[in-house]
Amino acid sequence: MPVSVLRFSENADPLYIESFTDEESAELKKVITNPESNIFAWKIGDNLNPEQAGALLSRYSRTALTGKKLFLKEFLPNKNRGREFFESWLVDYGDDSIQEMAGGIPLSCEFVSNLAVKEIEDNRIGSYIEKSSRYVFFDKKLPDNEYMFYKDPDIMASRYADEYVSLLHSLFESYVRNTPLMIKYIKEKNPFESQSFRVGDSTLKVSELDKEAEERHGVSAADLERSYENAVKANALDFVRDYLPMATLTHVGISMNARSYDGMLNKMMASPLAEARWIAGSIHKELEKLVPSLVKRIGEKHGIEYRKFLSEKNAEIRDYIRSISKPEAKKAVPNGVALADFTGKEDKDPNGKAQAILAGMIIYRFSDGNSVSQSIEAARSMSSEEREAIIAKYTGRRGNRRHKPGRAFENIEYLFDLSGRVGIYRDIQRHRIGTQERQNFTVKLGYDTRKEYIEIGIEDDYESKMKEVIALFNKLSEKLPYQAQYVVTYGFYINWYYRMNARELFHLCELRSGFGGHPDYRKMAQEMYFRVKDVHPTVASHMHFMNLQDKQLGRLESEIRIAQKKKALSSGA
Repeated sequence: MPVSVLRFSENADPLYIESFTDEESAELKKVITNPESNIFAWKIGDNLNPEQAGALLSRYSRTALTGKKLFLKEFLPNKNRGREFFESWLVDYGDDSIQEMAGGIPLSCEFVSNLAVKEIEDNRIGSYIEKSSRYVFFDKKLPDNEYMFYKDPDIMASRYADEYVSLLHSLFESYVRNTPLMIKYIKEKNPFESQSFRVGDSTLKVSELDKEAEERHGVSAADLERSYENAVKANALDFVRDYLPMATLTHVGISMNARSYDGMLNKMMASPLAEARWIAGSIHKELEKLVPSLVKRIGEKHGIEYRKFLSEKNAEIRDYIRSISKPEAKKAVPNGVALADFTGKEDKDPNGKAQAILAGMIIYRFSDGNSVSQSIEAARSMSSEEREAIIAKYTGRRGNRRHKPGRAFENIEYLFDLSGRVGIYRDIQRHRIGTQERQNFTVKLGYDTRKEYIEIGIEDDYESKMKEVIALFNKLSEKLPYQAQYVVTYGFYINWYYRMNARELFHLCELRSGFGGHPDYRKMAQEMYFRVKDVHPTVASHMHFMNLQDKQLGRLESEIRIAQKKKALSSGA
């Protein structure tokens, strides 16, 4: 019987985790470059069109299934599955990120660590969708009865191998054991019967849903209960994922062009992490089967010299900075947001400066022959009210957050100095517009024990586990500073910066402050908005779709909309 091989690196023994019949294997060979590997590209052609490939990669975020299993289960029996998926999710539900999956060269990296995925996603020009830690429960085990975490060859060759495996196994045990406790706690705090459900323009309770109301709203009591259960589970997984280490194995779908793959692979091949180098080498082998001429120079002199340059440069600057500056890491501020720099910071009237630039660039766009300098000077000579009127007309009557402001807003910039749980960073990192750079994952910035952990009585368990993480991290980091990152859990803090323009600010803050988002990054998005409002009230005044409230079961309304859409689709409406 054909098998799919999970191999952690070129130095590790393979684990055989998926088996297929001869018929299934034959079908897989038609659509992927390597049915026997967990790294493979998808073949666009007669057996798989761009819609199908894009929809398949998009499914990673909400399923524990591998791409191969998904194809055999959902897409092989139904050739229209891709179109149905995009019509229901993109058109009806508005999940923008999946739209990016239907272009470029589609590729899957399965059973790779979260740390390696962050190295993949550090590359700006590309589209990525990974297995979600808020919709998927990471409770599955490998055939050796270990939970799904990466065993780095350098760590496994060290004297800390047994301690590493034991600690990570215990982290997963706590995660699995405590998730039902968190679900029970959230239900007790937010009982189903007392929930007010927002359905369209109406707010109702289950007790108010008679037959006529069900038909009018297109949703039943059973639909509301399923929506409630899904929202509770997402909320519980949001909280309990603080136990998950960066070694947690996940799946990620990638879509980009050959030029972007070239940059990503060279960067990863120069990484100090064996896993990143192995993933890059495996991706290169699979791309050679599809577009050999476009990735040829990765293996030639040019690519080898470039990777040598990257590796030497990174090592030299790292060692030099450490030799001249050794500041002590301070405990991070939860959801810390500082506005380190912004357009007009040195000006006596930063809002007036921003107004003049915005209005000036709008004048430039719609004038006949004015230079940029002339346009901005013309705006400066106007009153604040006149500039505001120009900006308001340019922004328009926004009906929802997808009615974006124009490119003039790209001329106003902000540099945010951010700190937050690793779990928050993982979500904010997905925003491609702008520049983000992080420090290495570490335990040195500390962690906080959630009040929910205290209330359900697991704070002692959590804190004892985090102390073990800190102890092992400190041991590993002496000789394996990069590999030590594998033990850092989602609950520890990380520092990163994000330089963005005002147009991206609209998108990020209006999206991430919504009730459907993670409660932690919701607060961060709200704080970013407030920092901008302090210095550029004109920009903030047009961000009409900011949510400045808080709500525990934030996913509830989204889940109800999904239930309504599914019912409408199934009925042919």
